[in-house]
Amino acid sequence: MKIIGIIGIFIIAGFLMHLFFHWLFRSADLSGTSQNKRLYAYMPVYDSDERHKITVKASPEKIFEAIHRFDMGDSSIVKFFLFLRGLFSRSSDNNPDNPEPLKFSLEKMTTSGGMILLEEIENKEVVLGLGGQFWKIKPTEIHFTGMNDFVNFNQTDNVKVAWNLYIEEGEDGTASLSTETRNLCLGQKAKSAFRIYWWIIRPYSGWIRVAILKMIKAQAEKMT
Repeated sequence: MKIIGIIGIFIIAGFLMHLFFHWLFRSADLSGTSQNKRLYAYMPVYDSDERHKITVKASPEKIFEAIHRFDMGDSSIVKFFLFLRGLFSRSSDNNPDNPEPLKFSLEKMTTSGGMILLEEIENKEVVLGLGGQFWKIKPTEIHFTGMNDFVNFNQTDNVKVAWNLYIEEGEDGTASLSTETRNLCLGQKAKSAFRIYWWIIRPYSGWIRVAILKMIKAQAEKMT
């Protein structure tokens, strides 16, 4: 009985910690940002979303450059969560004879990380897309051949995700860098499965995105 009581305490503590992370990495209010984001063109309708924002003391040009230079592999937290999701391991060629450290840059994400570059507006916005059944023990991914393939994809039991990084110049020499993730469930089965999956991983997904914004911010401010 004592062991059962201890297990119960750990379960309750874990549940409360999960709720705390839900609050800590809750979505930000992006109502003050532009409504002309290209992200909206690729996914105007969605079932769930997540938004985060940070202020950067750098020009849009420096931030855009930092977006292309940052490496998620530099963050232990991000690397840990991506490893758990199986993404980070796929970004490596797993060649023991190759001493080059693992990388997970924007280029790597769109070449071997399961994502597709939907559109890029210089010094303004980068839009990425992916799709699949992420909630499975062995997640499946849709390999889109291009932007039109992503837009027209409607195979049921899958989820489409559109994710952006958006730069908006301020009036005081700073700029805001925001990110928004939109999820569209294709069919009721996908919606039911993804709802549970999203409740579990959303706070940690938010943690990753906040860490990404902070890495880009540090990179851009270092270049000024």
